[in-house]
Amino acid sequence: MNDRSLGILLMFLTVIFWGISFVSTKIILEFIPPITIGFIRVVIAAVILIFFIRNFTKYSKEDFVYIVLAGFLGITSYYLFENVALKYTTATNASLIAATVPIFYLMVSDMVEKKIPSKIKYFGSLIGLFGVFILILNGKFVLELNPLGDILMFGAVCTWVLYTFVIQKLQKHDDLKVTRDITLIGAVFFIPFTIIELGYNGMFEFTILLNPYIAFSLLYLAIFCSAIAYLFWNMAIRLAGASTTTNGVYIIPIVAMITDAIILKNIPNIYAIIGAVLVLFGVYISENGGKLKINL
Repeated sequence: MNDRSLGILLMFLTVIFWGISFVSTKIILEFIPPITIGFIRVVIAAVILIFFIRNFTKYSKEDFVYIVLAGFLGITSYYLFENVALKYTTATNASLIAATVPIFYLMVSDMVEKKIPSKIKYFGSLIGLFGVFILILNGKFVLELNPLGDILMFGAVCTWVLYTFVIQKLQKHDDLKVTRDITLIGAVFFIPFTIIELGYNGMFEFTILLNPYIAFSLLYLAIFCSAIAYLFWNMAIRLAGASTTTNGVYIIPIVAMITDAIILKNIPNIYAIIGAVLVLFGVYISENGGKLKINL
């Protein structure tokens, strides 16, 4: 297996982990506040990574700045937005909006690299964004309309796009050590937000952590979706490239929608299905724009 194939395999495993994670988080939100969930998840992941990876890297000042930025953007900020968003929207909605990451990555990448944009790629982007618009207005799989959660997920999308650019700056370092260090930094940044949340909402019942479903869900999020997934994702970016790896996000809504329907019984309505099809069709066109012979 060559490097690119290995990178794509790691990407596939990661997006499957993350697709299920939306539902796992949704389950835990019934008992633990969203920011606290993120903090517990990241702390467990950091402890596991520190236990297995004990050699520390001496970074240059510039690289240390990138480590701090990656930890804040890819760990703290992303989970702040995602976990709070999941209080107000469904797991499927959140994952579908997360699927717009490749669209925004394309736009920002073209601007940063001053590329001449491909018309067909941006046509696909517009289709995807229109699908998200439908999803936000009508995609809630309950009767109430509350777009707050969907809007918050855009914050997660933006932070993940920025994280992707930052993590590319650290490719010369060992993936294991980088993953451990950004997870540790992310856990530190989580502390003040968690204190504020617990001070506002009050402490949750710690005995809930003894519930096997909650304990399993937290361990799944920490081990598979944080410790292992971030390692796999960072390796995939190095082996297969940022653009190809980012496109793996397309698969997340499919995994999340299936898991959401099976476990939480959130069966998609017609508006959500239309929005989902447009999002996925749009990002597919955007990714394959160079191969499509269409005159616009």
